[in-house]
Amino acid sequence: MPPTPISVLIVEDDPAHAEAVARALEDSEQFADPRVAQTLAEALQAIAQQPPDAVVADLNLVDGKAYELLPGAVQDIRYPVLVMTSQGDEQMAVQAMKAGALDYVVKSPETFTQMPRLLERALREYGHITERARAQEALRASERRMTDIINFLPDATFAIDTQGRVIVWNLAVERMTGIASQQIIGQGDQAYAKAFYGERRALLVDLILAPDDHHPEHYQNLQRLEGDQLTAEVFNTHIGQAQGIYLRSVASPLRDGAGVIVGAIESVRDITEPKRAQQELLRAYGESRAITEAVRDTLYIVDLEGRLLWWNKRVEAETGYTAEALRQLPIERLFVDTDAPRLRRAIQAALEQGYCEIEGRTRTVNGIRSYRYNGVPVRDKQGAVIGIAGVGQDITERLRDQERLRLAAAVLDNTHEGIMVSNARGDRLIAVNQAFTEISGYHEDEALGHAPNLLKSGRHERQFYQAMWASILQTGHWQGEIWNRRRNGEIFPAWLTISRVRDERGATTNYVGIFSDISQVKQSEARLEHLAHYDALTDLPNRLLLLSRLEHAIHRAERERSKVAVLFIDLDRFKNVNDSLGHPVGDELLQAVAARMRARIRAEDTLARLGGDEFVLLLESIERPDEAGNLAQQIIDLMAEPFRLSGGREIYLGASIGISLYPENGTDTTQLLRNADTVMYQAKAQGRNTYRYYTESLTRAANARLSLESRLRRALEREELVLHYQPQVDMHTTRLTGIEALVRWETPDGELIPPDRFIPLAEETGLIIPLGAWVLATACRQLQDWIDAGAPPLTLAVNISSHQFAQPDLALHVDRELTASGLSPERLELELTESTIMQHNRRGMEILEALRALGIALSIDDFGTGYSSLAYLKRLPIDKLKIDKSFVQGIPEDRNDAEIAATIIAMARNLNLRVLAEGVETEAQRDFLRQAGCDAYQGYLFSRPLPTAEFARQYLR
Repeated sequence: MPPTPISVLIVEDDPAHAEAVARALEDSEQFADPRVAQTLAEALQAIAQQPPDAVVADLNLVDGKAYELLPGAVQDIRYPVLVMTSQGDEQMAVQAMKAGALDYVVKSPETFTQMPRLLERALREYGHITERARAQEALRASERRMTDIINFLPDATFAIDTQGRVIVWNLAVERMTGIASQQIIGQGDQAYAKAFYGERRALLVDLILAPDDHHPEHYQNLQRLEGDQLTAEVFNTHIGQAQGIYLRSVASPLRDGAGVIVGAIESVRDITEPKRAQQELLRAYGESRAITEAVRDTLYIVDLEGRLLWWNKRVEAETGYTAEALRQLPIERLFVDTDAPRLRRAIQAALEQGYCEIEGRTRTVNGIRSYRYNGVPVRDKQGAVIGIAGVGQDITERLRDQERLRLAAAVLDNTHEGIMVSNARGDRLIAVNQAFTEISGYHEDEALGHAPNLLKSGRHERQFYQAMWASILQTGHWQGEIWNRRRNGEIFPAWLTISRVRDERGATTNYVGIFSDISQVKQSEARLEHLAHYDALTDLPNRLLLLSRLEHAIHRAERERSKVAVLFIDLDRFKNVNDSLGHPVGDELLQAVAARMRARIRAEDTLARLGGDEFVLLLESIERPDEAGNLAQQIIDLMAEPFRLSGGREIYLGASIGISLYPENGTDTTQLLRNADTVMYQAKAQGRNTYRYYTESLTRAANARLSLESRLRRALEREELVLHYQPQVDMHTTRLTGIEALVRWETPDGELIPPDRFIPLAEETGLIIPLGAWVLATACRQLQDWIDAGAPPLTLAVNISSHQFAQPDLALHVDRELTASGLSPERLELELTESTIMQHNRRGMEILEALRALGIALSIDDFGTGYSSLAYLKRLPIDKLKIDKSFVQGIPEDRNDAEIAATIIAMARNLNLRVLAEGVETEAQRDFLRQAGCDAYQGYLFSRPLPTAEFARQYLR
């Protein structure tokens, strides 16, 4: 009969997630049709009606937490619970496990697919817990039967409690010691100690119960076996024959159901006869010591318990153990743990079959070595087997040679590269692999015995092969691209490596050729070459190819004294199409526009797409400027006709075109494109769907920009710039931990120019270098002044621009400013953007290391807005990530913003970085970030950036 299906209750308020889990469980035969509850109340009702075998529950439900479903919460009903949690809720999931859940998983499509396996593992663990409880009860029951059991043991066996009182003994004890039951009662184990040793000494049970209070020197071969078990030998002269007897004792602790030691049990056996037989045997072997020591193999005799009785010096030399250590050491300890059980099986085989042979890995002074051991039984004078004698041979090198041959054969058969081996003259193939057949089409029997040139394509001249063989004969190898021919006549490119093989005398024995079909590589290179110069959407030339052709056209026009026109084309109302109909429709429209314009231009002209809805048309060798205007008008007329797209849509567009001419409006590619772009915006401003030529009047905007640049230079000279400071506070304590210095420009007439207007200008003009230096110096001095006046030692955050970061002496400059201001390096934190670090790559890493060497902290500003590689990020010597305010504004309502912020915080935790959120303006934002694990924040919720005096008045009193 098939096994009874397991019933599962799924508690999930997200229907999509519940369906995904249910579908995965339904696909597994061992789970019945699962039930689904969307709320905690529904789940409790379903459990009361029909308790399930297992529960899969979302941690956060609309009406409560999954804690109320855990064992103990639902009275008298027991089942395993597997909780599911979203990204970032791992801490709550761990709390659920502490409350009784068996495991937790993070919700994802992969997790839902693996749910049958995960649930099966949880049920198996649940079964183990129940099984352990039953095992403990069975152990207690077995202890109650101990008294009855030990009476059937042939060895003398007794047990004592933790107070040293004998609580159980068998009849064999009385027979061996001659002590009657009346003498045992009340004397503890002293009666046995006197009988075995003639005086009070520590028994093995004493060593188990109080190991620190006794000295076991009178024991021979004292050992600790598996667990807490002890075994030892003792020579006893007080009982038995006049010459004494040999006894072997084994002792183990007794434990209660909780695993606490409540006593110990010991068994004693008379081993006098086998012991004396062994001694006689060792004396016989000792007479042949000179011969055995000359043998390079290891020789040995072990008893039936696996102990070394005799060995030659080779054993000590290879294992590194002394004779005394080997006498005490079970031979199993010489083996690697996984190979040790083979010894017991070998001894049994020798006893049953008269011979044994095993291979095993042994610990030696030279590391782990492999040995082959042979053994035969050794008998005493009466014919009884008392041990196994044998020889051990080191076969490590032999096994390695076999493994190398096996690997070589496996590589030859399984590699994807074709391999062919020729004779010493190189004129006959003697071996090929399967990949050779798959690539060339020649079967092994068709290739062997033929010359390697059966693949010759005929595309290479004789000089090519002469150079190839000259390299092989001179250096021993050659590699490069070659054209080969398949059996069906198809020619294909291959990457070929030929190597010469020599024997130990240096004579050439073979040539080995390894080749791979690189047809797909060549095709990929061609595709990549095309993608590097053409737009992927429209297949028009991209900016890179346009600049190359424009530069060529300028050089040609300069020689021929002709003109070049650049038409910068921007589609009107295209953004409305994207926003209303979606990007797929926008992409189809761009392809239609490109096809329509391409059909109109001349073959020698270049139509390129720069991105978005911006196109550039390059006209070469025109005679008159009006030719460009005529073509621009034709393009505008082309755009007037409706575009009919799939789905029956008709879309109307217009085009605004800016025209610049060489040499009138520019003499290089940058000027011509910039001027055409500038005048295109004028065409848009004057009503769209028109074209304009570039004129001097269009430079007015540029002049305004130049004016702002001049004013900024004067502002730096006249110290019109000021610093504002925004507090950074601890997310949990709201304690002020640091400040960020932010630059502001206040003109003499009171005009406040916003940073987003003059900072980009400073970046473009290079003024950011002196501006950044001024900000760093001023902020460091100000913070040190506050500290000297008694302010707390806050952390000062200062932004470093890309231009500043590119300075090779940045670390030297920062060190100089710290020294000048007296500010301690640990008080300073420099903020850099992701793009700034990525632009400088390896050089940037050196600069970061130099800055960290000063003792200052480093943080990444606006994190999440750049394109840095996480593999690269984890190698950066940074201390903090700042979540950009664009991801904070939508928290907690915008799920995307919330998940991005939580992911950044979790990633920072994995990288051991602190996290600060920018732009926190509401308590809801702060509470979400605090719960997600964010360390600190800054924003208008706490304080806006404040002028120096006002900041000091509010926060530094």
